[in-house]
Amino acid sequence: MAEKKVTRKELLKEPDEFMTTTGQVITFVRENPRVVSMAAIVAVACVVAVVVFFAYKKQQQARGHELFEKAAGDYEALVRGPSPASSEQLDALFERFDSIAKEYPAFPSGEMALLYSGHVLYQKKDYAGALERYTRSQSTSLAKSGLEALMLYHIATTRFALKEYEEAKRLFEDLAKDTNSPYRREAYASVARIYEAMNKNKEAVQAYKQYLKMFPEAPDAAFVKARIADLSGEG
Repeated sequence: MAEKKVTRKELLKEPDEFMTTTGQVITFVRENPRVVSMAAIVAVACVVAVVVFFAYKKQQQARGHELFEKAAGDYEALVRGPSPASSEQLDALFERFDSIAKEYPAFPSGEMALLYSGHVLYQKKDYAGALERYTRSQSTSLAKSGLEALMLYHIATTRFALKEYEEAKRLFEDLAKDTNSPYRREAYASVARIYEAMNKNKEAVQAYKQYLKMFPEAPDAAFVKARIADLSGEG
């Protein structure tokens, strides 16, 4: 059975959905002016609130960055200065970093301040406190954006300072295996130093030889050769 064709005249008689909807909207607006006005006010308020929120976030981010940059500059000047930093100076720096970390936890400045607060505690020889800060830093966005190796290096160094030799050696060995790690050379050397600290001279000599094999042009190559001689009884 042939399908019946719809004529142009019949199509023109069909209601236009767009025109019908538009008409309904216009009718609603005319009949409910207060409702429409309130809806418009709410919409504008939402837009303004979003704009204000992002402006505030940007201002907070800039402020946190400024505070961290100043504190980090003061830290570098202090630890690289001609005389050792005093306990009072380190305490003051810790308070600054800790305050930034607490006030701007969701910003890179706050996460970096958390990391630097660990550096200050390490300088104070509060290794347990430093380890806690470094460990917390592993869960920040900084670690996920490429700084995880840095945090692992500081954790390993701190465990070495705490004389947790086996755990420190394991972490340094992991860093040594990572060909992309910027701390690879330091990791190899640290494994040798850990063996020395454990009075395992034979293993220390092997680790130092491996270090020289991997990094024959290392700036401390002469020192390492001297350590190999001393530990081997050839010095």
